[in-house]
Amino acid sequence: MNDRELLEGRLKELSRTAFERDIPRHSDFLSLSEQAVFYDMGKDGIGIYVRATLFGGYEEAERRAVFFLPDYADEGEIYSEALSCIKTEPLNRKFSDELTHRDFLGALMNLGIERDKTGDIIVGEDEAYIFCMREVEELICSELVRVKHTSIRAEAVPLSECTLRPKMRELSVNVASERADAVISAVFNLSRNVSARLIASESVFADGRLIRQGGSTLSEGARVSVKGYGKFVFEGVSGSTRKGRLYVNIKKYI
Repeated sequence: MNDRELLEGRLKELSRTAFERDIPRHSDFLSLSEQAVFYDMGKDGIGIYVRATLFGGYEEAERRAVFFLPDYADEGEIYSEALSCIKTEPLNRKFSDELTHRDFLGALMNLGIERDKTGDIIVGEDEAYIFCMREVEELICSELVRVKHTSIRAEAVPLSECTLRPKMRELSVNVASERADAVISAVFNLSRNVSARLIASESVFADGRLIRQGGSTLSEGARVSVKGYGKFVFEGVSGSTRKGRLYVNIKKYI
C-alpha cells in the first residue's frame, strides 16, 4: 500500500470507530497534502460516517488534526482534551540566541518526537508556542530544556493563551485575473508556465485543499500555500486598471 492508501485506511478506521462506539476520535497532525486526502474522501463520500472537523490549536493553523465527532460532542472540549500548547521562554533573554522555527523543530526531533505529534510552531521575539498532541506534552515540558545554545523553560498553557500569529507583509499586486496561476505568478514573481507546473505537480493548496487547475478562482480570505515558495492570504480585489487588469491585496507570510 502507498502512503495515500495507508492514510485513507487510518482515517476510515477512526471514523468507523467514532460511529460504531459513539465516541470522539482524532488523527495526529496532518500536513497540507494529507489534509487534501481527507477532503477528497469527503468529496467522494468515502469512509466519513460522522461529523468531521479539522483543527490545529488555533483558527489559522496550517498543520491540523481530523476530529471525528458524535452529535453530542462539544468541539471545544474535545480539542482541549486532545491538543496541547507549550509556551517556551529563554531562561536568560540577555544571552539567548535568535531562535527560528527550524531550531525548535530540530530540538523536538532530537527528543525522538515524531513530526505528526507536533503542529504549528509560532516563534516571537521573547517566546515561542508549540502546538502538540496531549500525549507528548509532559515529555516536551520536562525534556525540552535547550534550543540551539539557549537554555529555555517550557510549560503547558491553554490553547487560547497563544495570541502570536506568523508575521505577514501586506502587498498589492497587479494581475490579469483572480485565477490561481495568475495570482501565484504575481506574488512569487514567477512565469505562468512555472505556476502551471507547480499546480500540475500538486504543490499548491488553498485552505488545505489541493488546487488542481490553474483556472481555479481564489476566494477572498483563502490561505494559499505553495511548496518551496511560501504562503499568503488572498484578501480580494481592490481595484482595476484602465486596461482591465486587477489590483489584489495579499498578506504574504515572512
